[in-house]
Amino acid sequence: MALHDHAIQLPGKGQKILRFPLVRLIIAIVFFVAFTGFGLALAGLVTGPAGTEGHPVWHDLAGMLSGCTFAFLGYWLYCGLVEGRPVHELNPGKLVSQTGYGLLLGFSFITLIMLVLWFTGSYRIEGFNPVSVLAPVAIMSVSSGILEEILSRGILFRIVEEVAGTWYSIALSALIFGFMHIWNPNVTVFSCLSIALTAGVILGMLYVLTRQLWIPIGMHIGWNFTLGGIYGAPVSGGESNGLLNVSFPGPDWLTGGAFGPEASLVTLIVFLLFGAFLIRKSIRNKSYITPVWRKSNAHHP
Repeated sequence: MALHDHAIQLPGKGQKILRFPLVRLIIAIVFFVAFTGFGLALAGLVTGPAGTEGHPVWHDLAGMLSGCTFAFLGYWLYCGLVEGRPVHELNPGKLVSQTGYGLLLGFSFITLIMLVLWFTGSYRIEGFNPVSVLAPVAIMSVSSGILEEILSRGILFRIVEEVAGTWYSIALSALIFGFMHIWNPNVTVFSCLSIALTAGVILGMLYVLTRQLWIPIGMHIGWNFTLGGIYGAPVSGGESNGLLNVSFPGPDWLTGGAFGPEASLVTLIVFLLFGAFLIRKSIRNKSYITPVWRKSNAHHP
């Protein structure tokens, strides 16, 4: 029997309370935090402390593999036991093709943005770093791509969308996603808003159009890895240490300043246009969900 055949069944009103969206949202976050935390702690126990001189690649790799594996496990258990359904949005048959497509999207858009900065004289290549610098960026990219997409799109956006509909959920989840970066180094209010209006909207809309998490996960990974690993730019305010040794001689409004190109006006414009395209496509395909209060009104004109 499948896991969802063993979903939790509570007597009386208990089942309605359990399936209430806000209750499910809280339970889902608890599952996510508990399982991801356990995975990271387990990796720490197996590999030992990273030491005071930095985080060795093997230590970070173990943490990424264990943390992401347990995050997937926690999400699967939550969907089966609490929501009583298969995890359609993580269809294994679409893992390779859709994740690959997402990686290509992330690479293509970041490359376009960096080309614009290069043409305007705001991005300068000054040398090359050894290929070994790619490993830490790849580990960070995979970890953030998987964990943040499960939390932001798989849990927050999806559950809120059931009640508030697609457009309200896009706005709320994008803002939360943007301001989740408020603790990052070199952050500003504009950089948080920029991430909300770009990644927050686009990754949410990619989920709406496909009802799968693989393309958002792939694009998130490709975005971070291409920006930091290949083009050597800061990713969300972090230190830049990529394949290319670069400088950003242009003004902050064009380069994104110390936060990196994610806070650049170029990035904002490019992704606002792409976001508008995705929203228009969703409207044409009718892949969006109407808020429950409008559905209720439709039955009672």
